Amino acid sequence: MPETAQQSERRAPDVTGVLAAAVTALGGQERTGQIEMARAVSQALSDEQHLLVQAGTGTGKSLAYLVPSLLHHDRVVVATATLALQHQLVERDIPRLVEAIGDQVDASYAVLKGRGNYACLHRIREGVPDDQGALVEAPIGSMAEKVLELRAWAEKESENGGSGERDNAPRHTDREWRQVSVNHRECLGA
Repeated sequence: MPETAQQSERRAPDVTGVLAAAVTALGGQERTGQIEMARAVSQALSDEQHLLVQAGTGTGKSLAYLVPSLLHHDRVVVATATLALQHQLVERDIPRLVEAIGDQVDASYAVLKGRGNYACLHRIREGVPDDQGALVEAPIGSMAEKVLELRAWAEKESENGGSGERDNAPRHTDREWRQVSVNHRECLGA
């Protein structure tokens, strides 16, 4: 016999209560749109359904999808449109949320950025063609020195078990970074 919506809702974690506790712990204010969104996300996760939500600025979208995601007990992938939002979630929102409701969840999280945000050891070691000869055109001492510094940094990152993530690299320009990274068309793993 198929499960009713009421039975399914009872089976779902108490997202409303946990959301209220999180909002209070974080010094926020409950918002109707946030509660509705959290319930919808929780229901979609429980029913293994897709959900598309559009909500305005100030709705509290991050908490509205993070709380049910943390309560879900399965892996959830959150894709962001910008690295800035990804950084905000990982550096601020998720840690604060886990601290606020940590006794109610067993959570872990990780960041994965696009391949262009990581140094490519194959490009560095094997001499994959650079950005249309940009190193050849650069005067000695400017871009060439910076690219050599980035290559040395990437090798050291690799030796030390680092990720080679662009955010941790020495200061550089986009043009310099392109000499030590690859895009989706250049990646050997693509």
